[in-house]
Amino acid sequence: MTSRTSHPLDLLRQLSTPEPDPARMQATIAAARARFADDGARCPVSGPRRDGWPMWMAAAAVSLAAIAVVAVLMPSPDAPQLAGRDPATRGEEREPAAPPRRLAEPPPAPTAEPPGIIMGARPPQALPPANAELLAAARHDFDGFQIIERDTADGVALSLLRGGTETAFDRRSLDPGIGFELLDAFLLAPADAPELLLLQSRIGDATNWDVFTVGPGGLRLSGELSRRVHDAPDRAAATRRLSAPE
Repeated sequence: MTSRTSHPLDLLRQLSTPEPDPARMQATIAAARARFADDGARCPVSGPRRDGWPMWMAAAAVSLAAIAVVAVLMPSPDAPQLAGRDPATRGEEREPAAPPRRLAEPPPAPTAEPPGIIMGARPPQALPPANAELLAAARHDFDGFQIIERDTADGVALSLLRGGTETAFDRRSLDPGIGFELLDAFLLAPADAPELLLLQSRIGDATNWDVFTVGPGGLRLSGELSRRVHDAPDRAAATRRLSAPE
């Protein structure tokens, strides 16, 4: 039984080689000579035999035509590549163009800062809109300056007007039914110390002095000095308390 891995041609080795027959060989040679002589008599033109040439010539012509077509269609390495014909990019889908990025919206405009520096015993509060801020205004004349008192929606705002310059320095929120009254104010210039503004006011039933330091940046409430003079009965008493050593 022949193995499946053996080649079919290997079976030829098992066949015995036939011995040549001299008589048959002679008969074949004689028949070939007779046929050759008969063909030579029918073809007067001498020359080589052409029995197999037409077929080989046709095959050669077809091969040459195929080579010519390939040479014509094959692009030159230096020729410009058409879009989409590059083998490296063939088959790749072109990504859609990204939409233009929208510009960020501008930040909101900053709210208007209140004029000057608002000082006082309470933290500064944002001013209401300009068209609703000032409900009423009053001017109080003192020695060389004025205190402008303006009513607001929730209380009162105070400004110092001196030399044509107005500086806001205090704003106070008042409970409903509680009134504010400005009683007195004067400037004090201690030696080797910042100028001071002393202001006496009444809120409800309580009377109190407040002391503000006057500087290039505006007026600032001094808690320490205000505690020393808060219950002084008049200007003279307040001045003595500030002049007395601690």
